[in-house]
Amino acid sequence: MGALTEEYLRYIRLYLRKKHQYSKDSENRRKQKVLTFLRFCESLGVKRIKDIKEEHYRQFVAQVLNSKATETKRKYLMALKEFFERAHLPIMVNPSKNIQRTKEKKLKKLLEILGIDIQSLPYEKIQEVLKIL
Repeated sequence: MGALTEEYLRYIRLYLRKKHQYSKDSENRRKQKVLTFLRFCESLGVKRIKDIKEEHYRQFVAQVLNSKATETKRKYLMALKEFFERAHLPIMVNPSKNIQRTKEKKLKKLLEILGIDIQSLPYEKIQEVLKIL
């Protein structure tokens, strides 16, 4: 285990003593998602939580989360958003924005399969379909 993950585990133990928001299972799942991110950061040479930058987050999303299902991706992003807030890191996470992009990609692929040019559809219709996805 790297120094970064050890620092996080010490931090989370202290934090959890003070405040319990989630069930133990829920907190463990969130913790595992954050640890996955921290291990990724360690592979990039990050040594301390305070050294995590937005570029590390963006690389994680691009390299690790892009292959995940939408709901899994949303759970990762929610866990990371909470972690960044707790750790006072200036990294902005907008889970709905990332999910919206995923839906748009799926819609584009679907329309491509059907032979429909997305540019030919009215914006309102596209938004209606995205709400369904």
